[in-house]
Amino acid sequence: MKRFVALLALVAIANAASVAQPDSHSISSTVVDVIESMKEQMPCGFPGMGIPPIAPLRINHKDIDINTDALKMKGSIDHFRLNGLNDFDIDEMKINAITSKVTYMFTFRDVNVDTTYDLEMFLKKFGFTINLIGAGHAKFAIKDMVIWGTMKYSLGVLSGKLKLKSLEVRTHLGEVDSEIEGLLGDGSVNEKMNEYLAEVVETVINENEDLIAETIENVALPVVNEILDDVSITDVIGGGDGEGGEKEVCIPPELDW
Repeated sequence: MKRFVALLALVAIANAASVAQPDSHSISSTVVDVIESMKEQMPCGFPGMGIPPIAPLRINHKDIDINTDALKMKGSIDHFRLNGLNDFDIDEMKINAITSKVTYMFTFRDVNVDTTYDLEMFLKKFGFTINLIGAGHAKFAIKDMVIWGTMKYSLGVLSGKLKLKSLEVRTHLGEVDSEIEGLLGDGSVNEKMNEYLAEVVETVINENEDLIAETIENVALPVVNEILDDVSITDVIGGGDGEGGEKEVCIPPELDW
């Protein structure tokens, strides 16, 4: 979420720079450069903002206890590893300084999870019901995931405050692969359950685009604006540490799992 706020801040600063220097680097190209720089930094994280390495994102152990009307999940995960967050293409990035509107499209080639788990899960949503109890090694991959949409923002002339006015996020999954051991046993039953789970995830996402977009906007918009109220653009761009100087080259750490 912090990096998303940082990106918004870059949009605002690039917008201001383009007004002062019409022949300078275009706003859209500036933001693309920033995103590419962020991609290179993701394996090392963003220490100045308190963000650890996220390519891959690793969690040694996490207890899970979720209890909502749609989803109930209880148990734990170990050696959780989320790969592929930096394996994406920027298919479209257009910023209109006059309307303060951003149009974007990203394609994530292969976002996948590798972990061991011990969970009980009950999911009832979008007409599907899944009741699972399992433990073992798990791999789950989403390939060719396209995320696109628009967002509108405003920048206060006197206050310098950035505010997100609207956020549209749409998603389409190309392929879903599930290789989760221990789903209601082993063998053919486990294989069928993985096929069913992959089909459900792909169907739920691809056939409920409008509902998902509405849900994301309702949840994310107030959260982002709350963060923007409490942070200055200068601090965000500087990584929150107030230090300048040349950016250090990211050397990914060696990983033991």
